Amino acid sequence: MKLTILGCHSATPRTNTNPTSQVLEIKNHMFLIDCGEGTQVELRRNRIKFSRIKHIFISHLHGDHYFGLIGLVSTFRLLTRETPLHIYGPKGLKEIITLQLKLSDSWTNYPLIFHELTSKKSELIFEDEKIEVVTIPLKHRVYTNGFLFKEKENERKLNIGAVLKANINVAYYRKLKQGADVV
Repeated sequence: MKLTILGCHSATPRTNTNPTSQVLEIKNHMFLIDCGEGTQVELRRNRIKFSRIKHIFISHLHGDHYFGLIGLVSTFRLLTRETPLHIYGPKGLKEIITLQLKLSDSWTNYPLIFHELTSKKSELIFEDEKIEVVTIPLKHRVYTNGFLFKEKENERKLNIGAVLKANINVAYYRKLKQGADVV
């Protein structure tokens, strides 16, 4: 797991700091968490490939957490992105981004999929065979979530030498890897 802080300072950009944005690399996924102004520049400065970002999580609708999003969505278009982009964030984010795309006549040439969040209780919002992401409702002036990224347990690896020494039938290997006891 590797977390790259692209920005974490204040609500306004400064010469040496940027508003909130982080990249979490985990189990061959690249997740962008918040997208303040300057995110694209910091992605480039940190040599993070734009094409690896397939999921963006926006915590809340204060500008320092999402004002960089429309620029990033537009840049993906200019880079001829084709893979879907999933954006998870508070209800209203889809309306904001699609209005900007509509008024600038800049529709994406890739699927842009919004997952609008409204629950005031923790909920599972992303899951695959390696990772799950759960919301953490937070108290703030506006609807806000934190995000908990959980690695799923890997299948156990067998110590083949020990298995052979114990003379365990190959038919039980899968059960052993799943954690079952074999006598």
